[in-house]
Amino acid sequence: MTGIRSILSVLALVFILVGCGSDRQPLQIGGKQSPENQIVAELVAELAEAAGIPVQRRIGLGGSRLTLEALKRGEIDLYPEHTGTGLALLGLVQDPDTDTETTIALLRERYAPLGLGWSEALGFENRPGFAMLHDRALALGIRSYSDLARHADRIVLGIDSEFRARPIDGLAPLERRYGMKFHRVREVEPRDRADLYDYLMDGDIDVALVRSADPQIEMFDLRVLADDLGFFPRHDGALVYRQAALERFPALEDVLGQLAGAIENPQMRALNRRVTVRGEDPREVVRDELIRLGLIDGEIGERDRQALNLAVSLSANADGEAGAILRQLRRSFPTSTVNLVRSNDPLGAIDDASARMALVSAPAFFAPGSVDPATGQPPLRPGIEAVALVGTSYLQAFALKPEVKRLEDTTVIATGPRGSSGFRAAQSIIDGLQLTATLQPVEGDTPGRLADALVGTGADAAILMQPVGNSTALALLQRGLPLLEVDNWTQRNNRIVFPFHQPAQLAPSDYERFLTPGQGHGARMPGFSAPVETLVTQLVLAGPAPPDDLRLASQGPGASFVPRALPLTDQAVERVNAAIGMTEGIYPVLPQARALAPRLPQPPEPLNPSPAASLLSVLAVTLLVWIAWLMLRPMRPS
Repeated sequence: MTGIRSILSVLALVFILVGCGSDRQPLQIGGKQSPENQIVAELVAELAEAAGIPVQRRIGLGGSRLTLEALKRGEIDLYPEHTGTGLALLGLVQDPDTDTETTIALLRERYAPLGLGWSEALGFENRPGFAMLHDRALALGIRSYSDLARHADRIVLGIDSEFRARPIDGLAPLERRYGMKFHRVREVEPRDRADLYDYLMDGDIDVALVRSADPQIEMFDLRVLADDLGFFPRHDGALVYRQAALERFPALEDVLGQLAGAIENPQMRALNRRVTVRGEDPREVVRDELIRLGLIDGEIGERDRQALNLAVSLSANADGEAGAILRQLRRSFPTSTVNLVRSNDPLGAIDDASARMALVSAPAFFAPGSVDPATGQPPLRPGIEAVALVGTSYLQAFALKPEVKRLEDTTVIATGPRGSSGFRAAQSIIDGLQLTATLQPVEGDTPGRLADALVGTGADAAILMQPVGNSTALALLQRGLPLLEVDNWTQRNNRIVFPFHQPAQLAPSDYERFLTPGQGHGARMPGFSAPVETLVTQLVLAGPAPPDDLRLASQGPGASFVPRALPLTDQAVERVNAAIGMTEGIYPVLPQARALAPRLPQPPEPLNPSPAASLLSVLAVTLLVWIAWLMLRPMRPS
């Protein structure tokens, strides 16, 4: 009996201890759905755990109003918020120039009756705004929201659904403040706000709602419009929390103190880039950063993340065809670091393994000046293959001197750096038209500087091979330089020797959307008032070809480093082509990745491949029948 009483006493003590322990619920850390909010929430969670505070994560709840309601009800204990949004949730708005300390003091005063407090500012701002592609903004003459209002009736705007619903600092109040009404509004869920950058780069929308900490603004070189009437207040990052949480966990106050002013704008953009662009897990990103700063113990894990650099020419538009392909590659390879690398010779960047892919026109694959007897065409550059068709490039030949009316009149032709698409195309023109001119390659680290370098050579003409709207070509056109025609290309055997050059017409209307409004196109491009005969070629994505003696197709973007760039896998090539979505085939004269070859139907396997296999099948069937008979036969009475 005494033993039973002892056991019951122990059990009662256990139940009492468990009951006491149940009063200490873990710290409930919430967060909204944006990557930046998740990053800050994870920062708090990691530091709290390092301070010995039990943590439960409830990150990614929803929008601002829903997350604030969860905080007021005690379903979470804290979450990251912006000062401007915190004011708007109470129906308040401050002047954009109000200092952060004054705003935090007001928020603490107004949230205290709710049992809530605000931390010190974290050090970064993430203000809403509107952004456009530079070319589109330049064409419409838009620099500010007031400029945007004058064109709003023909503008497509991209926003998230939360911004539309906000009654103080949302879409409707903004339209009333600036007197604008957009032609159409495309809406996404808040968690999908990054898709707005895809729509902007694809031309599906003209203006996108952005946040100042978004890494895509710098990546795609977007123009953020000026909020000239000061509609949006400051949006400094901070933490809003329940006062009861500080009473339960006194160590939480030290955690909040650690984060005060600790995250500056460049640091937040860098963390945001790892999550939104590279597809890394916010928790791992935060943990690596805290270990690097010495705030928690641990080792930074090594990730299998080989850079998948894309090489482009010096004159390529970063927010045009190059930006579009860069975005599609990042979407196709979320576990790889995809960067844009400018190069005098993009295919040369593949040769020296500084890039895995290159955006080039078809002439870059060839080395004019001689003819390969086996093909009757200029020799191909070895080790390169086409992996996707991207678009079209036009030969644009400019007269740099007034007396030059035809390419045949030239003695010196300026063009891009050696190895570039323009340089190779210019070599083809000299060979194909049997010109006596010599080539003068020039360099420039931006499209504008390349245009200056071409004009400054004193050459008779300049040749570019670029898509319509290229910034270097546009700069030359707006200087009044006339385009020269290439109208005698088919009079020789050029369609056989240079099949990658095809006759085409280039019209002033092709450039109209890239020009600023106000004057007729003839006034803005006096040297280009009528269509001209020229040549066209394909703009393709190139990659390293497998060596003839070693197939490396099993290697992928995350493979180990080797002395030469690795070719893409068949699966990777298929993903890239699916993302680009082109239906036209690549020129047959270009070497192409194996995955682009037609898939032939496989013949069916023979039913009876050999007598031995047939005998084995008969024995297997016999064995199955015998086993079935043993299981089903009637049992003899014992």
